[in-house]
Amino acid sequence: MPKFHFEIIDGYRIEDPRGIDLATDSQAKVLADQIAEQIANDVEGNSLKAVVVKADSGEEIYRTAIGEFREP
Repeated sequence: MPKFHFEIIDGYRIEDPRGIDLATDSQAKVLADQIAEQIANDVEGNSLKAVVVKADSGEEIYRTAIGEFREP
């Protein structure tokens, strides 16, 4: 099963060295959106910019903006 790493972008990267095993890229994208939504709900301000999904090879396969999930 492929391993995916979920990193937080905040002017610098908060890396995910362990990653998580998921069956597909699609599952990783859904999880990244869920992480971004949870961060948007939990953290005030706009300092956190995005959640990035990387394959175990290091290739970035998805990026979702945390701000997309903030309520106006």
